[in-house]
Amino acid sequence: MRQMEEYQIVRQFLDRVCKQVRTRQMHIEIREELLSHIEDRVEFLMREGNTEESAVEDAVKQMGVPEDIGKSLHMAHRPQMDWKLLVMLGLLLIIGLVGMLSVYYGDERYSIVLAERKLLYLGIGVLCMTVFYFLDYRQLRKYSAPVFFFVVLLLAFSLLYGQLYDMRTPYINIGFIGVNIITFSLLPLLIALAGMKPASQWGRWETVLNILYRGVLPVVLYSISSSIIYTYIYTVGFLVLTWRTSRSRKQFALISVMPLAGLSIFLFTRMDHLLLRWREFVNPSAKELWYMGNNAETIQAAGWFGQGFGEVTPKIPYVLYENVFPYLIYCFGWMFGIATGVLILLFLMRIWNISAVHQDIYAKHISSLLIVVFGFRLLWPMLMGLGVFPKVTLEPPFISYSGMNQIMDLAAVGLLLSIYRRKNMIPSEAGDAPSVKAA
Repeated sequence: MRQMEEYQIVRQFLDRVCKQVRTRQMHIEIREELLSHIEDRVEFLMREGNTEESAVEDAVKQMGVPEDIGKSLHMAHRPQMDWKLLVMLGLLLIIGLVGMLSVYYGDERYSIVLAERKLLYLGIGVLCMTVFYFLDYRQLRKYSAPVFFFVVLLLAFSLLYGQLYDMRTPYINIGFIGVNIITFSLLPLLIALAGMKPASQWGRWETVLNILYRGVLPVVLYSISSSIIYTYIYTVGFLVLTWRTSRSRKQFALISVMPLAGLSIFLFTRMDHLLLRWREFVNPSAKELWYMGNNAETIQAAGWFGQGFGEVTPKIPYVLYENVFPYLIYCFGWMFGIATGVLILLFLMRIWNISAVHQDIYAKHISSLLIVVFGFRLLWPMLMGLGVFPKVTLEPPFISYSGMNQIMDLAAVGLLLSIYRRKNMIPSEAGDAPSVKAA
């Protein structure tokens, strides 16, 4: 207890202030700040010739009505809802629903079951988002290591025993639903990684083990699945987190060598596939490389205001999945495509803003990794549809059909909302001290 708190009048004042503030985590910081103000006033009054006791009484009176101060502090530290992020998410979900209904009404090959399942996944996803919003995200940190281990184990199991329709695939059947573990695993794996022991605290042998366990093993598993883009996303996420938590550039470089080597070896083994994608990218008009060429023709035919709702072009496949952007532009025009692109950029900027304004290091790590995941999964399909990036199999979240992945994506947004909700409820000393990069 600081010396000033020995005075009963000071303790009563602080208690009456804190009684109005429901966020108990902030009480210690509030008391420290108010005590500093009282001490400064007492020191000033004593220099004017007052005794210490009378100076304390006058200083407390000059602070004002404690209930009013407490109510103001409560308003400053109350839970916050990120309405901007929520509105942008709602617009993206509406775009996805409108696009899916347009496909359903325009192409008899698609059944109403897709719409029913989309709404079912959306409902479950919104429920998960709500649960994560009210959940204190900091409680997840203690489960990070078990979750990471379980997801890695699940990945390995799916690669060994996964199947769908009697075919060997990385799917695991949950009732009547087949879950692609490769796409389903990425978010929980990276979020768990954010809560594990930071690189700045690793010892020598611990560094070796963590490089192999956290950096190399997931890269190998994703490589075995032949998913180039998911291997790449995980590697980038791992490197971003390593950069944020390493003691120095030298440690970062040391940790990065083996995961990057694993990624390079995998890409080398897929050289024929990569060369095919590159030829298709640089020469989309070739007859044998029809995929990107047809996307370009479809977008060119859209015009500023599109061909209208329910128009389905037979030239492009997978209009509910990775080619949803060219299809939406074809139906609703270039203006709609530009607006959707701006909305996506604003959505990613909002996540960045959450990371920037938060004081908790754990929250910053989660937000940074979600920027990586959502950035790749939203921007790459959009730019791929425009012919700027090469073709990969990657469904954009919220806008595509998504299936089970939609549940994970909405749960991740709920986690972001939980982080934002507590941005004013966490003391400034919370979290680890940020590491300093040394040359």
